[in-house]
Amino acid sequence: MLRRKLFLEEPFLPDHSLNRMQSEGDVASARNGFLTRRFRNLDYLLASRFGWMNGYIKEGWRVIEIGAGAGFSEFYLKQRPVLTDVVANPWIDAPLDALNMALQDGSVDCIIASHNIHHFASPHRFFTECERVLKPGGYLLVQEINTSLAARALLRLMRHEGWSYRVDVFDERAVANDPSDPWSANCAVPELLFERAELFEKAFPSLKIERNRKCEFLIFPLSGGVISKARVPELPRWVLKVADAVDHALIRLFPDLFAMGRSVAIRKTG
Repeated sequence: MLRRKLFLEEPFLPDHSLNRMQSEGDVASARNGFLTRRFRNLDYLLASRFGWMNGYIKEGWRVIEIGAGAGFSEFYLKQRPVLTDVVANPWIDAPLDALNMALQDGSVDCIIASHNIHHFASPHRFFTECERVLKPGGYLLVQEINTSLAARALLRLMRHEGWSYRVDVFDERAVANDPSDPWSANCAVPELLFERAELFEKAFPSLKIERNRKCEFLIFPLSGGVISKARVPELPRWVLKVADAVDHALIRLFPDLFAMGRSVAIRKTG
């Protein structure tokens, strides 16, 4: 079990009609807007989210991104992944259901999942599928939200997505989100999965967590949002670097208060 939260522990699951962000789910608009302007704050955030993954991807590997959405990863990874999603868009290479992957056993070297596991109806099903399709020695690279106090406060303010710690993510029968709504979200899911590595590795014996780092405080809200948007001023790169340095210091000292993100590298051992 997670440590009991001091504040904002009770479930908060806002209706979409209360969302204060704009353009929820409009990945085409998000991609086109980014390619047109390359908003500096968002560019900085995305470079941070995907850049670390390059250290795990080997040349010639078969790399698949599930739930690729706007497909931003291709601009930051040294090797372009196969972009997949359940929603067809011109930049998506192939349709793929993350909970029922139409892929052969042991056929993939690396799977990328960025900010989508907290939307899955069954996180347990996703990881059993990863166990099946990954080659031994392959990696699952995850970038996700982390429900620190700051993240919960921001989510409550913007009413964009919610959280509930009352889900047993290691129960294959548990339903974490509405299966009929792809934008249903439980932002507590990544913390429930990864906060205690021993529980994750017990549930999925062939998957071993090799990296589990908390990240992102100021640079997350300063980005203005990846798909859903809020208006923020564009900042000079040096200001973003200063904000990032402050993030590292605060998260190192008080991760439960400030860390709004988490990067996880998981290796298939056998």
